[in-house]
Amino acid sequence: MSNKAVTKSLEVMFRQVNTVIYKRGRSVLTGMQVSTLQFNALLTLREFGTLTMGELCKYLFIACSTATDLVDRLEKVGFVERLRDHKDRRVVRVNLLPKGEEVVNSVIMERQVFLGEVLEEYSDQERADLHRVLELLAARIEKIDSTLPCKDEWIKTIKIKI
Repeated sequence: MSNKAVTKSLEVMFRQVNTVIYKRGRSVLTGMQVSTLQFNALLTLREFGTLTMGELCKYLFIACSTATDLVDRLEKVGFVERLRDHKDRRVVRVNLLPKGEEVVNSVIMERQVFLGEVLEEYSDQERADLHRVLELLAARIEKIDSTLPCKDEWIKTIKIKI
């Protein structure tokens, strides 16, 4: 199989896997009446810690007015809190609260349980091989991504904690 054919096939498979895992996590959110954007905001705060409203906008690729409404809703249900900066009161930071952390943890746990069920059908060697190959792929993607130009340099600074 040519490199182009493998690349095309892998991209399709990654989307398929992502869609199924996304749906599994989404099933938990539906019961909690949390939107996808709300979850993404909670996950972003968990990954990167307390952020200014502007930083949250950038990470979520949303307008500031959208972020304000989003944070209003999350604050109302006790998932986040707004904090004024001690040095500059014009700066508003958004902090994840334990209740919001529980939402993120429940979705991640559901995804991991599902993935664990899928991996039970693999032999120990197959699981080890899959892990090794995906770890190698992730490292190479990070390496190559860091060298490629990006239209928005700020986006290149985004790194997901593993």
